[in-house]
Amino acid sequence: MMVVVLAALFLAQLGNSLYDLIFSNYLRDVQHLDAEQRGFLELPRELPGILSLVAVGALFFLNEVKLTSVACLLAALGCVGLMHTDASSGLWVLSGWVMTVSLGQHILIGTIDSIVMHTARPENRSMRLGQMRALGTAAMLCASGFVWLKWQFNDSFRVDYWVLTAVFLAAMAALWMIKAPEFPRRKSWRESFVFRREYKVYYCLEMLHGVRKQLYLTFGFWLMVSTLGQSPERIGMILLIAGVIGLGTQPLIGWCIKRYGERRVTIFDSIALSFLCLAYAFAPELLPRGWAVGVVGACFVLDNLLFAMGMARTTYVARMCGDRREDITPSIYTGIAVNHVASIAYGVLGGLIWMYTGGPQAVFLIGGLATVGAGLVARKMS
Repeated sequence: MMVVVLAALFLAQLGNSLYDLIFSNYLRDVQHLDAEQRGFLELPRELPGILSLVAVGALFFLNEVKLTSVACLLAALGCVGLMHTDASSGLWVLSGWVMTVSLGQHILIGTIDSIVMHTARPENRSMRLGQMRALGTAAMLCASGFVWLKWQFNDSFRVDYWVLTAVFLAAMAALWMIKAPEFPRRKSWRESFVFRREYKVYYCLEMLHGVRKQLYLTFGFWLMVSTLGQSPERIGMILLIAGVIGLGTQPLIGWCIKRYGERRVTIFDSIALSFLCLAYAFAPELLPRGWAVGVVGACFVLDNLLFAMGMARTTYVARMCGDRREDITPSIYTGIAVNHVASIAYGVLGGLIWMYTGGPQAVFLIGGLATVGAGLVARKMS
């Protein structure tokens, strides 16, 4: 049964990775968006991070595995809609379908972590989470390879969305039909909303990570596509490299969290990201184009690998929940909601800053300040 769960989660993460890989190029080449519109689109793309908390509350009668199945169905429906959307459809129609896919993705983010937290022994949670992230990296590796090879011969986004729909539906069917392990049951929707004072450090870290996340998922991709003119196959090749490295480093990061603790790992993550923000900000301006592509590509690989250190926040809040196992899933989704309030705000603000300053420097320097702040907050982790 767990083999089927893992296979289905692999498919779900394969769909997520493929969608993220082609999304920026789809917006540029099919929807013809500028930087300001791209920043605006982060509102419907990130708002589901908040709505996922409401959706999980409304579906309190489903366990975590069935919730993941519903998430895959939503992602599949959104991909079908994007397949039939072009520039003439308008920004509001595009936003609606982006929001549908994103709601599925954000429910999926929380359920995967929650499944690991509930099924692993407390002392092994970070290592099991690292192994699950390695599974996600393997999925990204496959998606990157697919995009790189497919775009050598076919440049149709419609084909990509057909593949995405099939992958999400396959994951949905597998997850819905299996008998899942026992999870703490929620008797009403109220039990799906948890906000406790003792988790304030976790909430603060998630808020600052919301800003940091935009630097990679939105502005890093947009820097590669818009400023440096990189194609989907080139980005796919870069993430292919990141995936190969990540297969080994993510379980290692899980071991480091167990060995050195969430506090030290989170502080190290903050320091490393601060240097990456400086490289993102100034490499395109100060270096020749070829060198800039190489430096930003290397930053892209390192940034992707550092994302795995976010496991420390998940294991930290699970440890803070202690014997209140029923708090784990709601707390993870509360963190996701807090994360996305900051993410939405900085997505829109960053797009405006990029548009009116004419470059990425200010966007990445402000984000760098947020990473420094995360390191200072991490010092309060117990």
